[in-house]
Amino acid sequence: MTPFGTYLEHLRRSRRMQQKQLADLMGINPCYVSTLERGRKGPPSKAVLKRLIKNLNLSRDEQEQLWHSVELSEMTFRLPDGMSQDEFEFVHDLKSHLGTLSGDQVLIMRKVLGLGSGSQEGIAM
Repeated sequence: MTPFGTYLEHLRRSRRMQQKQLADLMGINPCYVSTLERGRKGPPSKAVLKRLIKNLNLSRDEQEQLWHSVELSEMTFRLPDGMSQDEFEFVHDLKSHLGTLSGDQVLIMRKVLGLGSGSQEGIAM
C-alpha cells in the first residue's frame, strides 16, 4: 500500500463507507477505489482529488494530510540537475534495493543523511 492508499482507506472508513459507496459518490468505478487503496496506481488526478475533498467535506487538516500523502506516493520523480557521479551511483544502487529494505536499514540511512524521522510524518491514523 502507498501512503495515499492508506490515507484514502482511512478517510473512507472514518465516514463508515464501503468502496462502492465512495465510488458512487465520486462518479468513479469501485475497482478504481480498490486499486487506489491497494497502491496499484499512483494518486489520481487533481480533479479527482478536489472532488474527493468536496464530496467528503474534508477539514483543513484532512486536506493537508491528503496532499502530503499524494506527495509521498508519487511513483516517479525527476532527479535534480548537477548530481555528482557518486550520487547517480547511489541512487541507482538504492533503486535496486527498494521494496526489500528493512525498517532498520531505512532508519540508518535517514539518520546518516539527517532526514526526518519518517514513518509517514503528518499522517495521523
